[in-house]
Amino acid sequence: MFPPDVMWYLAFGMAATTVASLFALSRRHEPLKQFRATDNPPQVLQVAWALLFLAPQSYSFFTVVAPRIAYGTVLTFSVPLDEVLQVAGLGIWAAGGLLVLWAGRALGRFMTIQIAVASDHELITIGPYARVRHPTYAGAMFLTLGVALVFLNVLLLAAAVIVIVLANYRARKEERLLASPEGFGAKYRQYMARTGRFLPRLRRA
Repeated sequence: MFPPDVMWYLAFGMAATTVASLFALSRRHEPLKQFRATDNPPQVLQVAWALLFLAPQSYSFFTVVAPRIAYGTVLTFSVPLDEVLQVAGLGIWAAGGLLVLWAGRALGRFMTIQIAVASDHELITIGPYARVRHPTYAGAMFLTLGVALVFLNVLLLAAAVIVIVLANYRARKEERLLASPEGFGAKYRQYMARTGRFLPRLRRA
């Protein structure tokens, strides 16, 4: 494992990057007010999704403030070549953050936690959406898995597993809605045929 002093500087860099990313995503857009169709999960799952996605990203701040409690405790696991795993985790985390930022830029005002179709909704097929249907969910999975591997933390790893499960659940609900007559119907089904859910298709249909 990386020594605690190295992890402190790494955590500080991740925390600063997180703040900058949140600032970039906070650009004001006209809020969506009217929806022609919704298929939101139960409220408890909505809250769980938001917490399990956002809370792990605050772990770097916790490590900066209380490094002895956050790192190198009974919740920290060790495996052979764990430093390689930590470097890989940092790469996965960075890729997830860039993907969420890219997707947010492409979606603009249509980026929302709700699974809904706005009254003036447009099918976004630019940026990462040209090849992937749910780059935001993919980014969320990369972010949570990446931060768990960076800190080698059992609780963060458990959160990442739950985020992966919830992302798949939300993606399926979203696809059913968008492929329905209340969504984009056949146009979205054609879009599904040429894109991957979380990763690009190796072969286009």
